[in-house]
Amino acid sequence: MQETLPNILTVSELNSYIKQLLEENFRFVHLIGEISNFKLHTQSGHYYFTIKDEDSQINAVMWKTRNQQLLFTPEDGMQVVIKGRVTVYPARGNYQVEVWDIKPQGAGELQQRFEQLKQKLFEEGLFDISHKKPLPAFPENIVMITSRTGAVLHDFMKIASRRYPILNIYLYPVNVQGQLAASSIIEALHDTEKLVRSRHLPHIDLIVIARGGGSIEDLWPFNDEKLARAVFSCKIPVVSAVGHEVDFTICDFVADLRAPTPSAAAELITPSTKELIENLDKFSYFSRSFVQTKLDSFKNSVKEIQGSYYFNRPKDLIYNFYQRLDELSKGIQGVTTKKVSSLKNDIRLYTKMLHHVSPQNNLKKGYAIIKKKVDIDELRLQFDFNKVVTRASKLKKDEEVEISFFDGNKEAKITK
Repeated sequence: MQETLPNILTVSELNSYIKQLLEENFRFVHLIGEISNFKLHTQSGHYYFTIKDEDSQINAVMWKTRNQQLLFTPEDGMQVVIKGRVTVYPARGNYQVEVWDIKPQGAGELQQRFEQLKQKLFEEGLFDISHKKPLPAFPENIVMITSRTGAVLHDFMKIASRRYPILNIYLYPVNVQGQLAASSIIEALHDTEKLVRSRHLPHIDLIVIARGGGSIEDLWPFNDEKLARAVFSCKIPVVSAVGHEVDFTICDFVADLRAPTPSAAAELITPSTKELIENLDKFSYFSRSFVQTKLDSFKNSVKEIQGSYYFNRPKDLIYNFYQRLDELSKGIQGVTTKKVSSLKNDIRLYTKMLHHVSPQNNLKKGYAIIKKKVDIDELRLQFDFNKVVTRASKLKKDEEVEISFFDGNKEAKITK
């Protein structure tokens, strides 16, 4: 009788069979336990660790494509809840959990880490009011750091366009959730400042970091210490608009202004065009009223001054001066006329008197004038000069003289 041989399997076949059984019956499991032997593979980026409780443990692996979505880096001793699939690593015949997600056990640990970082940065002065940069009342250009998709950007632009349509909004799209979110936002802050310095962007009045609501895990990137320091160091004013009104992040405390929601940020940073126009209308009305009141007051004052005695007194004085000048002018004219007539008579009288005593008139009566020649060489000048002789003693013998008569001159010589 021939013996029936058993079905012989290879090791690989057995491991594959076990893998199939496990994965078909344990599609997803949720485990609670403590992380130990945590290792990050530096080349691949995968996580390898053990999840354990007091009595047992199981290996776990989390591929890079999954762990990039985490809000934190796991550490040994951390109590977590993991979601994953039970699978078999055929090469070793070990079964393990392929981890899809990791959450700290409850929100208590994250809250504790939040409070610790908050206290640390507070003590360093990163939250001080003195470091807050003022926001412009009428911004022209802003950069919005947020996700390209979602309602946040749409709602913000809708409100800003309605309130202040001249505002220019530049979008810098980033990840707002997951392990890469914080570094993505930090890069956006640095790039914005570089683009402004290089003049690839115009002057930016402020930066808005925005994200919609979510759980503490969802908002955890905004509690990143490096992000907090980047916001604090940014030279451009930063507005943090993260989550709902009840949500607070470290980014909120460091920013120059915290907005309860992204929509509220649009309200806070933009003036209302409608309100501006209404205020201008009110200002215009009160200005016209004020100016008109002042003008009326000035007109009344001028009228009172014009009708006052003291205002008209200088005018009367001027008219009196005019009248006095007219009188003086008339008097001067009369005096001048009288004086001229008198002068004419005097001139005629003096002319007659001078003619009566003139030498010519005396010569006509028979008188004569005797002159003698005198040589003068003073100043080396040689010329003849006839000198009138008024005394006989002035003449000497043989001197020549000139005798002037009415009808002419004669020369003579003194003989005795």
